[in-house]
Amino acid sequence: MPDTFSDALLSEKTDRIPDEYDWFAPLLGDWDCDYYDEYPAGSKRHVKGEWIFRRILEGTGIQDIFIFPSRSTKETDPQPDGEYGTSLRMFNKEKKCYDVVYTCDHTMKRLCFRKAGDRLAGKVLDEKATYWIFSEMTGESFRWEFVTFGEDGSKNLVCEIRGKRI
Repeated sequence: MPDTFSDALLSEKTDRIPDEYDWFAPLLGDWDCDYYDEYPAGSKRHVKGEWIFRRILEGTGIQDIFIFPSRSTKETDPQPDGEYGTSLRMFNKEKKCYDVVYTCDHTMKRLCFRKAGDRLAGKVLDEKATYWIFSEMTGESFRWEFVTFGEDGSKNLVCEIRGKRI
């Protein structure tokens, strides 16, 4: 019996997102990822993860699944703050941006993503000066950053992810 939920959710590209606004297309697919931060405070941490992106709902948006630590390393390298989450990225035709919601077991965030040169900058709407930024997207790799900006304009890198296509 076919999986009607998956059939209805997952889709190939349609003309619902104009090509010039199909900014997340280079991320479609499966990625091995390396996550870096300072946890606990002051110590460098590296976590292996995976990030999976697919078109959804007749091409009206893109959904991702964020898995850290990865399914293959969660037993050997468990993380006290590990995160399994998902984002829905829906193109907003009127505002020419992407409305995004990210959720996991302990939070839900809303963002607005706009293109800034060769980067995709997502402003976290309910947090002052907080951004999630995709850059260095080559089709085979990407960089993601969680950054905050101080009152003086100083940039604070909270964490970063480097992805490589599987």
